[in-house]
Amino acid sequence: MITAASTLVEIAFEICTALDRCGVQSVLCGGSAATFYTDGYRSRDLDFVITFGWNRDGAEKALTGLGFRRSGSQYAHAESSFTVDFPPGPLAIGADIIQTWETVRRGELLLHVLSRTDSVRDRLAGFYFWNDRSNLQTAVLVAKSGPVDFDTIRDWSRREGANDKFGEFIRALERSR
Repeated sequence: MITAASTLVEIAFEICTALDRCGVQSVLCGGSAATFYTDGYRSRDLDFVITFGWNRDGAEKALTGLGFRRSGSQYAHAESSFTVDFPPGPLAIGADIIQTWETVRRGELLLHVLSRTDSVRDRLAGFYFWNDRSNLQTAVLVAKSGPVDFDTIRDWSRREGANDKFGEFIRALERSR
């Protein structure tokens, strides 16, 4: 049950589970995935990309069953300040299509979420492509929160033409330790 006290992560588990039960596979991404991995960053919305089984009626029923109502392209809940959005797929970071993610279970609930490494890449994409320095800081927070594959991040950065900004990320990470 979603209440005013529900955290973004708790709501993410509820939504992902409800969608999964109606045959819709969705992956938490964007700033909400970064929130899942860190204590220092708080997104104000939940972003899910549908990866399989988009059934608009079933998904709508699952979300309204949790108390969400559509408001334009987003969903809002009377008890929560968090909004929910479904950016169009495919699930991708830059030119890379994402085909694997983490699946976390808490009792009967489940959450599909970008891997920690892909969450770093996702936040770096905002820094690389739009020069958003807050995304750089969030990428640092996610990278500090647990193991990430720096070779994957470095190789992706090279393919995206962002070697210099990758170096800036590494320096910011080293300064933060």
